[in-house]
Amino acid sequence: MPASSSLLHALDYADRWLAYRRWRLRIPGVQVAVRIGGELVLERAHGVADASTGEALTPAHRFRIASHSKALAAIATMRLVDDGRLRLDDEAQLHVPALRGTDAGALLLRELLSHGGGAVRDGDDVAFWHLEDEFPDADRLLGIARAGVSRVPASTEFKYSNIGFGLLGLAIEAVTGRSYADAIEALLVEPLGLGATSADLGTGSGPLVAGHSALHSHEGRVVLGSPSTGALAAATGAVATAAELSVLLRTVADDDDRLLDAASRRRMRQQLWTTTGRDGGSAGYGLGMMLRTIDGRTWAGHGGAWTGQATRTLVDAERDVVVTVLTNAIDGPAEELAVGVARIVGTALDAPSTDDRDLDLARSFEGAFASIWGRVDVVELGGRLLAIAPTAPDPLQAVDVLTPEGDDRVRIAAATGMGSGHEHAIAERDADGRVVRWRGAWRMDAVAPVPADATAGPA
Repeated sequence: MPASSSLLHALDYADRWLAYRRWRLRIPGVQVAVRIGGELVLERAHGVADASTGEALTPAHRFRIASHSKALAAIATMRLVDDGRLRLDDEAQLHVPALRGTDAGALLLRELLSHGGGAVRDGDDVAFWHLEDEFPDADRLLGIARAGVSRVPASTEFKYSNIGFGLLGLAIEAVTGRSYADAIEALLVEPLGLGATSADLGTGSGPLVAGHSALHSHEGRVVLGSPSTGALAAATGAVATAAELSVLLRTVADDDDRLLDAASRRRMRQQLWTTTGRDGGSAGYGLGMMLRTIDGRTWAGHGGAWTGQATRTLVDAERDVVVTVLTNAIDGPAEELAVGVARIVGTALDAPSTDDRDLDLARSFEGAFASIWGRVDVVELGGRLLAIAPTAPDPLQAVDVLTPEGDDRVRIAAATGMGSGHEHAIAERDADGRVVRWRGAWRMDAVAPVPADATAGPA
């Protein structure tokens, strides 16, 4: 799908919005990729890869994408299903004889893929998630299985389980006769021609970002360790860039038949469980796929929380749109940022045709403006001139719609009755025609879209 002028304009704003949000929230670094119809239409990085050194973040830096690994493991599993080497109703012990006689062995592959097995999340000792122990190797994972993984009966409720995906990794190893890392290389990385992606540390080209602690208990951030994940690689070990991750998860879209049959792609995106997101909203889960609704459309994908990194990918399978946002802070709002970018892009994709003269007039009012009371981005999106508060987590939740009336004023349709609805804001322009200040119902002056220190790390 060739990128239209309206879409490119929206992508440009999405990039600026993301850069400003990174700066405002004191996130060390943010990497983003947007892919539409398979075309990489946005690939950018903002901030630093390591706050302790000031190393600039680039699109080539690789992130630990954590639970995105489950989506990769699910895609690999479905390739093996398509090839007739696995069945979703296979019990795990059919492929991993060491699980025979355990409750883990009786779990179906579809239950492992959908977090429907009722299995323990991380075992009874989660010290490895706190960098106080190594992640379980295969022997330790099997020891957890032999001790009993069941916490609720299988297929009764959604219960997230890294242990369950670790067991799935053992099944993939058994059926392919390869290590899990080599199986992912053969099933996903090589067919897609990727160079930076790997199932865990040790392979893949490109520098790694540093992960940073959260700001929930301290003023500053510290760099955190990033260990190998051992036998939990299928649950949380993978490494990738935003651009390559968008390639990988695009393979569940309707128009991408490079890896999976159409039926398998649909099956992965079918909602099997209704869950509650961390933001309190309703979400869902399929086969290795998180599901959520944005502006009336269902987006598949996954997220990841690693020691010092938070990541999210959204896939509109019908329109073939992929948004990936990677952050290198444990409290990085990757979900919020990815949804914001998806909403901005969606606004452009849903835009009706607009006369070029109307677009030119609307865009002549664009810019970033601020006063002691706040900050506004005036931007044309989807054929409308909008006043967006970039300080808000959702760029389109409450926007003022502006109607140009000549080249020096706009009428404000305020988002709420508390605003300046039905009033006029007067634009003052410089010699080049740029709006430098607003008077009338607004009183604001032009500012840089992103503060000048936005490429620096957090203070």
